Amino acid sequence: MASNKAATSMFWAIGERFATQGALFVISLILARLLSPSDYGTLSLLLVFTNLADVLVTNGLGEALIQKSDINQIDYSTMLSCSIALSSILYVLIFISAPSIADFYGNANMCLYLRVLALRLPLSALNAIQKAYIAKNFLFRLQFSASFLSSLISGLAAIVTAMLGFGIYALIIQQILTVLMTTVLMAWLTKWTPRLKFVVGSARELLPLGIQFTSANLINSIYTEGRSLVIGKFYSSADLAFFNRGNQFPALIVGNLNTPISNVMLPLMAEKKDSQNALKSVLRKAMQLSAYLVFPMMGILAACAHPLVLVLLGQKWAECVPYLQVACLFYLFQPLQSMNWQALKAAGQGALCFKLEVIKKAISFIVLIMSIPFGVFAISLSSAFCGFVSMLINMTPNKKVLGYGIFEQLIDVLKPSIATLFSVVIALLLIHISNGNLISLIVAPLGSLGCYIVLSKLMNIEGFNLLMDKLSLRRN
Repeated sequence: MASNKAATSMFWAIGERFATQGALFVISLILARLLSPSDYGTLSLLLVFTNLADVLVTNGLGEALIQKSDINQIDYSTMLSCSIALSSILYVLIFISAPSIADFYGNANMCLYLRVLALRLPLSALNAIQKAYIAKNFLFRLQFSASFLSSLISGLAAIVTAMLGFGIYALIIQQILTVLMTTVLMAWLTKWTPRLKFVVGSARELLPLGIQFTSANLINSIYTEGRSLVIGKFYSSADLAFFNRGNQFPALIVGNLNTPISNVMLPLMAEKKDSQNALKSVLRKAMQLSAYLVFPMMGILAACAHPLVLVLLGQKWAECVPYLQVACLFYLFQPLQSMNWQALKAAGQGALCFKLEVIKKAISFIVLIMSIPFGVFAISLSSAFCGFVSMLINMTPNKKVLGYGIFEQLIDVLKPSIATLFSVVIALLLIHISNGNLISLIVAPLGSLGCYIVLSKLMNIEGFNLLMDKLSLRRN
């Protein structure tokens, strides 16, 4: 029963990411031709501040709800009250500090932009509790519908406003409308909305763990958004746009594959938290499946980066190609890092998660500062290096917590690593012999993926077998 529930939930969770992000990707391609790299660079700076606020509002409190075994309506209502109160305070802080932020970057228009964009925070607070309810009850099919429709509506609105000449406001409208429509549609589809009610006993039980998770996520976000702050301050907004655009492609793929697996695995792992062997088994399968899917995608994407950018975005975005290739290396390490992270959360190791995040980001900040004088590409390389280090740090404590150490984990993903290397070589050869970027973009991915699937069967790769088992279960 648990296996059926997990398989069905993962099907809808991955489907939701592919449909939603696929729609957003197509829309972003259209907007990239209507708007300038400078517009995207300015939005990236604005999102630094709203994304950091979002972490405080959305991440930890929802995860605390998922981790708790005997959840009830009072718990949801209490966490919503905390989220709404926190989001209101954060909006006031952003509203007050917006003029100073605009002065810091020498762009007076950023003040109004930021005040408008930050209006999404209270909506994010409600949406976070809705997502916790959906994850806890494995209602990912409803999230699929809500996310896809909201992305489509907000994207079309952005395209229309961009064509009418509203510039960066088209992107701001898209951001706000996405959260608004998702919140409304989730409330309508689930027929459930928590009430604004605060109970001290519930808060005392959930807030400590929520604060631990939030603190860990906040440190990670400060580093991630800090890169944008650094690039935006020391380099041009166009440089920031190229850096972020290069990261967008691999982030899209990893988000579509790794994130839904993580979202399904967290509540499933939480159900197994009292059994070390059961939790280890779930983690192991999640890692094998995630690595099997993500590794070849990152390798093939890096190999096809140049024709991909020229065909989809045009020559004006060509400078993002090297950033895309390095970002593929960074995201290659994410499956192993995030799955170990989810297992620690499910085991209730909030304090350990916080300590690990402090260690990882202390290293990352030092490396980031050292790379600043050497240019944006050096910053990109430093991120990939820190991604590898962070993966090893996240893997280390599970030797003690679950009896699943670094060596055993690396052995579990060795076969897909080897198959990925062969597939990348095939992709590069096909690009070399192909005539034209469009032909390369068709032939190389298909040929290399075909090679990967054949090798998966010949090498009896565990992730391939797991995937086939889930598809067979789905058909039956």
